[in-house]
Amino acid sequence: MKLLPLAALVLASPLAFAAPSSFTPEQQAELKTLIKQALVEDPEILKEAIVALQNYEEEQAKASQVGMLKKQAKAIFESPNDPWFGAETPKLVMTYFTDFNCPYCKRIEPHLAKLVEEFPELQIKIKMVPLLGESSKEAVDLAQTVWQHEPEKYLKLKKTLMAKPTRLDSASIAQAAKATGTEQWLGKADASTATTINNNMNLMRALGLRGTPSLVFADQIVPGLVDYDQLKTGIEQALAAQE
Repeated sequence: MKLLPLAALVLASPLAFAAPSSFTPEQQAELKTLIKQALVEDPEILKEAIVALQNYEEEQAKASQVGMLKKQAKAIFESPNDPWFGAETPKLVMTYFTDFNCPYCKRIEPHLAKLVEEFPELQIKIKMVPLLGESSKEAVDLAQTVWQHEPEKYLKLKKTLMAKPTRLDSASIAQAAKATGTEQWLGKADASTATTINNNMNLMRALGLRGTPSLVFADQIVPGLVDYDQLKTGIEQALAAQE
């Protein structure tokens, strides 16, 4: 007669289907012994359990993110305080969390410019977050203040700040302001500027985002630097889903 593997015996045992609270101390000890023996004899069980746990956690995290996207949709896609470029009356809005000192943001900027050229129905909203030190805060304070008071100068300032290949400092920020005619807004961030930036930071945390660049559109969250084709495919799918 062929004997069943110990793992199958453990799974077939009545103990395997009992509620933990119904176990007697003796039954708990028996179950632990059986499980230990099963793992020793068939280590693949542990691998399969780890993979199953990882898949479960990923599914739960994704479900949580989708729920948060729905809950925070207005703050993500409709804030009047966010700079934007692309379509004035968009079919699709992509929100872009960025830091002027982030080297990966500098590398993704050309992808975003190309996206709005290829998809005239796309608008990209910009949520600036000072994650990388004091000079990041100085740059974001200046850029957000310029958007509030002279929005027509914002994109040129953003491009100038992003063009610096190395980390910004007070001198290079002042130089960018001078080059874009926005010097009068240096050091002029007010309470509303601080509130907008703080809201951006809180929203980023609520979405589980840990760094920049991070892109959000439709029901998708794309963290980090990705290639253009991946973004293009995502936009195509999001637009097709609206039809």
